[in-house]
Amino acid sequence: MRFVLNIDYPPEKMELSRRRIAAWQKFRYVDRVPVQYCVVPRYFAPLFNLRYRDFFKDAETHYYWQLQFAKYRFEHIPEDVCTSPAVWVCPYFDNVIPPSGHGGEISWSGDETPRALPVIHSIAEMERFEVARPDTGLRGTAIAWWGQMKEFATQTKVTFNGQPGRVDTGFAPGGLSPHMIAVDLVGEDFYWWILEYPRLCHRFLQKITQGEIASEEHARRLQGQPLTGDSFALAEDSAQIMSAQQFKEFCVPYSRALFERFGRLDRGVHMCGDSAHLHQVLKEDLQMNMFPYFGYRVPPKVAAANLGGVSRLTGNLNPMLLKDGSFEQVKQAARECIEAIAPCGGLMLADGANICPGTPLRSFQAVMTAAEEYGMGGGRLPAELPA
Repeated sequence: MRFVLNIDYPPEKMELSRRRIAAWQKFRYVDRVPVQYCVVPRYFAPLFNLRYRDFFKDAETHYYWQLQFAKYRFEHIPEDVCTSPAVWVCPYFDNVIPPSGHGGEISWSGDETPRALPVIHSIAEMERFEVARPDTGLRGTAIAWWGQMKEFATQTKVTFNGQPGRVDTGFAPGGLSPHMIAVDLVGEDFYWWILEYPRLCHRFLQKITQGEIASEEHARRLQGQPLTGDSFALAEDSAQIMSAQQFKEFCVPYSRALFERFGRLDRGVHMCGDSAHLHQVLKEDLQMNMFPYFGYRVPPKVAAANLGGVSRLTGNLNPMLLKDGSFEQVKQAARECIEAIAPCGGLMLADGANICPGTPLRSFQAVMTAAEEYGMGGGRLPAELPA
């Protein structure tokens, strides 16, 4: 075999985590709130003395390091991410695939994440913007690398505690809202353009939305999936500084167009920062029922009051506290989150959002200790019946 990966992880833990996630989806718990982090390749690279830019060298390098990162994660980070004997590998370019697919320029540096640079500097350039094809920029790269990764998976032997496992592959062409892509392409000027040139900005957002729909459908065709879907999620990080009225006008129609096609049942919106003033719009206008890795600046009690029992809430521990806080400080923050949100059902304890490189393993253990000690927020919500 070309790749061999032996993972020390017992099937009993997988099954219990699987049951916890299944119960969480129904706003119930098995024995405690599940725990699952937004921990991505940039966290693992320093642990392996890997310059982050080298992670993107080619498809084989990309594939190999994701196997190593998965092994480390399963074996060292206590959470409920491993629910079957499988390792998930995909082309991963942080958040720059969508802007690149629309013609954005990407900046690469040694140990920093790639980032999109504005390429539209005038209203005239925005008016000339054309709907993107679904295989341009890094989207084309992701498609090509996915094809290679499928072949690598057939040449990989994975075992979990000596039992056969597998590698699953796929690729996601999007994940960012049309408004967030617009800000990537234009930069901060877009925030005042929507005030001065609203009609032209709406047309721009419509074109981005058309491109995103075409890209998602193209990816689904390639992967043999239905062109419509029941579960879909978007990031709206660039919107939390907007008023509720601006959000309703310039974000909701375009994200809703994607949700109506691809998220008929489950609609997730990720938003960093202080999003409390937008919760009602998220709930009522976008019909959001998943709030993944929401920003730590939203107090847990506020999240519970605004969205508890309606949206599954994943979060929202301060990533800097996880990186720099003591065991007891992290445990206390996790306890406060559990006690505020868990009684509503649908809490997954996590960061809010993105685990920082350098976060010590003791912080992950502190969160798990809190989950095990405080379980379901005082046990005020019925647990899922044992299987």
